[in-house]
Amino acid sequence: MRQHLVRRFYTLPVKERPYESTDLPSVIEIYTASIRTLAASYYSPEQIAAWAPAPPDAARWQQRLSHLHTIVAESDGVLAGFASYTNDGYLDFLFTHPTFARRGVASGLYQRVESALRTVRAPKVSTHASLAARPFFDRHGFQLDGEECVECRGAYLRRFAMHKELRDDRNA
Repeated sequence: MRQHLVRRFYTLPVKERPYESTDLPSVIEIYTASIRTLAASYYSPEQIAAWAPAPPDAARWQQRLSHLHTIVAESDGVLAGFASYTNDGYLDFLFTHPTFARRGVASGLYQRVESALRTVRAPKVSTHASLAARPFFDRHGFQLDGEECVECRGAYLRRFAMHKELRDDRNA
Protein backbone atom coordinates (compact mmCIF):
# COMPACT_ATOMS: atom_id res chain seq x y z
CA MET A 1 0.00 0.00 0.00
CA ARG A 2 1.29 3.40 -0.96
CA GLN A 3 1.26 6.13 1.64
CA HIS A 4 0.75 9.72 0.66
CA LEU A 5 2.73 12.26 2.57
CA VAL A 6 0.99 15.48 3.33
CA ARG A 7 3.28 18.40 3.80
CA ARG A 8 1.96 20.95 6.24
CA PHE A 9 3.17 24.47 5.78
CA TYR A 10 2.87 26.97 8.55
CA THR A 11 3.93 30.51 9.09
CA LEU A 12 6.90 30.87 11.38
CA PRO A 13 6.94 33.77 13.85
CA VAL A 14 9.84 35.96 12.82
CA LYS A 15 11.07 39.44 13.58
CA GLU A 16 12.22 41.44 10.59
CA ARG A 17 14.85 44.09 11.15
CA PRO A 18 17.53 46.02 9.26
CA TYR A 19 20.74 44.19 8.43
CA GLU A 20 23.73 44.85 10.69
CA SER A 21 27.36 44.20 9.74
CA THR A 22 27.55 41.46 12.40
CA ASP A 23 24.90 39.55 10.37
CA LEU A 24 27.30 39.01 7.46
CA PRO A 25 28.40 35.43 8.34
CA SER A 26 24.76 34.36 8.78
CA VAL A 27 23.69 36.05 5.54
CA ILE A 28 26.45 34.24 3.64
CA GLU A 29 25.43 30.95 5.28
CA ILE A 30 21.76 31.47 4.34
CA TYR A 31 22.68 32.23 0.73
CA THR A 32 25.05 29.27 0.42
CA ALA A 33 22.79 26.74 2.16
CA SER A 34 19.74 27.90 0.21
CA ILE A 35 21.45 27.48 -3.15
CA ARG A 36 23.13 24.19 -2.26
CA THR A 37 19.92 22.70 -0.87
CA LEU A 38 16.83 24.39 -2.33
CA ALA A 39 18.20 25.00 -5.84
CA ALA A 40 20.15 21.74 -6.12
CA SER A 41 17.42 19.90 -8.02
CA TYR A 42 17.29 22.66 -10.66
CA TYR A 43 20.98 23.08 -11.46
CA SER A 44 23.97 20.79 -11.98
CA PRO A 45 26.62 20.33 -9.26
CA GLU A 46 29.01 22.45 -11.37
CA GLN A 47 26.47 25.27 -11.61
CA ILE A 48 25.78 25.13 -7.86
CA ALA A 49 29.52 25.21 -7.07
CA ALA A 50 29.97 28.28 -9.30
CA TRP A 51 26.92 30.08 -7.90
CA ALA A 52 27.74 29.39 -4.23
CA PRO A 53 31.52 28.87 -4.12
CA ALA A 54 33.42 27.50 -1.16
CA PRO A 55 34.86 29.33 0.56
CA PRO A 56 32.70 32.42 0.07
CA ASP A 57 34.38 35.78 -0.45
CA ALA A 58 33.31 37.78 2.64
CA ALA A 59 34.95 41.01 1.39
CA ARG A 60 33.00 40.78 -1.86
CA TRP A 61 29.79 40.20 0.09
CA GLN A 62 30.47 43.17 2.34
CA GLN A 63 31.09 45.42 -0.67
CA ARG A 64 27.98 44.21 -2.51
CA LEU A 65 25.67 44.62 0.47
CA SER A 66 27.02 48.11 1.19
CA HIS A 67 25.11 49.41 -1.85
CA LEU A 68 21.81 47.75 -0.94
CA HIS A 69 19.05 48.03 1.64
CA THR A 70 18.98 44.70 3.44
CA ILE A 71 16.39 43.28 5.81
CA VAL A 72 16.87 40.10 7.82
CA ALA A 73 14.28 37.79 9.35
CA GLU A 74 15.11 36.40 12.76
CA SER A 75 13.47 33.51 14.61
CA ASP A 76 14.50 32.86 18.21
CA GLY A 77 17.75 34.75 17.68
CA VAL A 78 18.68 32.81 14.50
CA LEU A 79 18.64 34.42 11.06
CA ALA A 80 16.09 32.65 8.89
CA GLY A 81 16.35 34.72 5.71
CA PHE A 82 17.27 38.03 4.13
CA ALA A 83 16.27 40.36 1.32
CA SER A 84 18.32 43.10 -0.35
CA TYR A 85 17.03 45.76 -2.71
CA THR A 86 17.65 49.20 -4.20
CA ASN A 87 15.30 52.16 -3.88
CA ASP A 88 14.77 52.15 -7.64
CA GLY A 89 13.03 48.79 -7.27
CA TYR A 90 15.60 46.09 -7.94
CA LEU A 91 15.30 43.07 -5.63
CA ASP A 92 18.83 41.68 -5.68
CA PHE A 93 18.61 38.97 -3.00
CA LEU A 94 15.75 37.05 -1.40
CA PHE A 95 16.93 33.90 0.35
CA THR A 96 15.66 31.68 3.14
CA HIS A 97 17.74 29.15 5.03
CA PRO A 98 16.49 25.64 4.13
CA THR A 99 15.62 24.98 7.79
CA PHE A 100 13.05 27.78 7.54
CA ALA A 101 11.83 27.18 3.97
CA ARG A 102 8.10 27.21 3.20
CA ARG A 103 7.17 28.85 6.48
CA GLY A 104 6.37 32.35 5.27
CA VAL A 105 9.83 33.84 5.83
CA ALA A 106 10.43 34.83 2.19
CA SER A 107 6.87 36.09 1.80
CA GLY A 108 7.22 38.27 4.90
CA LEU A 109 10.53 39.67 3.70
CA TYR A 110 9.14 40.31 0.24
CA GLN A 111 6.13 42.16 1.69
CA ARG A 112 8.49 44.39 3.69
CA VAL A 113 10.50 45.15 0.54
CA GLU A 114 7.38 45.90 -1.49
CA SER A 115 6.07 48.17 1.25
CA ALA A 116 9.38 50.05 1.42
CA LEU A 117 9.41 50.46 -2.36
CA ARG A 118 5.85 51.77 -2.36
CA THR A 119 6.88 54.30 0.32
CA VAL A 120 9.63 55.67 -1.95
CA ARG A 121 7.20 55.54 -4.89
CA ALA A 122 9.17 53.05 -6.96
CA PRO A 123 7.04 52.31 -10.04
CA LYS A 124 7.86 48.60 -10.01
CA VAL A 125 9.96 45.90 -8.40
CA SER A 126 12.17 43.84 -10.69
CA THR A 127 14.36 40.82 -10.10
CA HIS A 128 16.23 37.98 -11.71
CA ALA A 129 14.65 34.76 -10.46
CA SER A 130 16.35 31.37 -10.49
CA LEU A 131 14.59 28.27 -11.75
CA ALA A 132 13.92 27.40 -8.10
CA ALA A 133 12.56 30.86 -7.21
CA ARG A 134 10.34 31.53 -10.20
CA PRO A 135 7.20 29.87 -8.72
CA PHE A 136 7.52 32.12 -5.65
CA PHE A 137 7.58 35.25 -7.80
CA ASP A 138 4.73 33.97 -9.96
CA ARG A 139 2.62 33.57 -6.80
CA HIS A 140 3.45 37.12 -5.76
CA GLY A 141 2.15 38.64 -8.99
CA PHE A 142 5.38 39.07 -10.96
CA GLN A 143 5.30 39.08 -14.75
CA LEU A 144 7.90 37.36 -16.91
CA ASP A 145 10.04 39.72 -18.99
CA GLY A 146 12.29 37.04 -20.44
CA GLU A 147 14.55 34.07 -19.88
CA GLU A 148 18.31 34.55 -19.70
CA CYS A 149 21.41 32.42 -19.52
CA VAL A 150 24.19 34.18 -17.59
CA GLU A 151 27.80 33.27 -16.94
CA CYS A 152 28.84 32.79 -13.31
CA ARG A 153 32.44 31.77 -12.58
CA GLY A 154 32.66 29.73 -15.76
CA ALA A 155 29.21 28.09 -15.50
CA TYR A 156 26.05 29.19 -17.28
CA LEU A 157 22.86 29.57 -15.26
CA ARG A 158 19.29 29.94 -16.52
CA ARG A 159 17.23 32.63 -14.82
CA PHE A 160 14.19 34.78 -15.45
CA ALA A 161 13.93 38.57 -15.64
CA MET A 162 10.66 39.43 -13.89
CA HIS A 163 8.83 42.49 -12.61
CA LYS A 164 5.74 43.58 -10.71
CA GLU A 165 4.10 46.96 -11.18
CA LEU A 166 3.62 48.94 -7.96
CA ARG A 167 0.94 51.42 -8.81
CA ASP A 168 -0.94 53.11 -6.02
CA ASP A 169 -4.48 51.74 -6.44
CA ARG A 170 -5.92 54.55 -4.30
CA ASN A 171 -4.91 57.10 -6.94
CA ALA A 172 -5.63 54.95 -10.01
